[in-house]
Amino acid sequence: MRYLKLIFIIVLYFSVSLKGENSNVEYFKPANIRRFADYLFSAEQYIKAAGEYGRYLFMEDSFPQNADSIFFRIALCYRLDKNYKNSINYFRKIADEYPESPLLEDSYLEIGTCYSLQDSFELSNKILESFYLKEPNEKSRAGELMALNHMQTKKWNKAREFLNSPVSNKKQLFSLLEKGENLPKKNKFASGLFSAVFPGSGKFYCNRPADGFHSFATVSLTCWQAYEGFEEDGIHSVKGWIFGVFGGLFYLGNIYGSVVAADIYNEEQEIMFKLSVKKYLNENFK
Repeated sequence: MRYLKLIFIIVLYFSVSLKGENSNVEYFKPANIRRFADYLFSAEQYIKAAGEYGRYLFMEDSFPQNADSIFFRIALCYRLDKNYKNSINYFRKIADEYPESPLLEDSYLEIGTCYSLQDSFELSNKILESFYLKEPNEKSRAGELMALNHMQTKKWNKAREFLNSPVSNKKQLFSLLEKGENLPKKNKFASGLFSAVFPGSGKFYCNRPADGFHSFATVSLTCWQAYEGFEEDGIHSVKGWIFGVFGGLFYLGNIYGSVVAADIYNEEQEIMFKLSVKKYLNENFK
């Protein structure tokens, strides 16, 4: 009976070992590696997916016939992970090594998208111009991206030219263009003048009420203390001179701060607009 148990354990051990070996063999089949890479991509684990696509490519002595589509998927993984440098390198690999690939123009569009997402708008347009108007479907996407690039460099007329050609989402793009052309702005001179007449009012004008109250209170209190000092001790009042000097500095600072507040307001409006364009890019150029 004891020998039977021993034989059973040995048989069980070898069956488990063989099963493990078979499962490893199955996993390392190129087709299964490709399926696993596709699964990781759909699960948005882009860097792991890029690694598995790379493993799939190098399983054979020579690249498979669909190597260009695998390089494209690797490049897309890096772009979606915001690793634009690596993404551009892989898209360029398709452009350089597979000039007959049906993914060639898609690759140029993706390179242009990567440069745009890095705020290299002129370089993006230069890439896109290399195949603009070649294919009707690509004309739409390339023209759309070039219009967005011109919007971010405030070349409104150039952007409008591309939007007047066939592009998708025309209504939404024109809405973005009009928003950029008509961004609300604050006049620096007016802001400073308001605060010169009434301390803090320039900051109210720039939608900074808390700063406006603070400026008004600071200037008012120091000037009031200076007035009290001179009222009590005359022109030789130490208190009057101390608070008078500080009051004058706070008053000038209040004017300068209001001019700066107008600059900050205008800059914030531009940043918000660029974020709107980036949001559009991320949602529509996936």
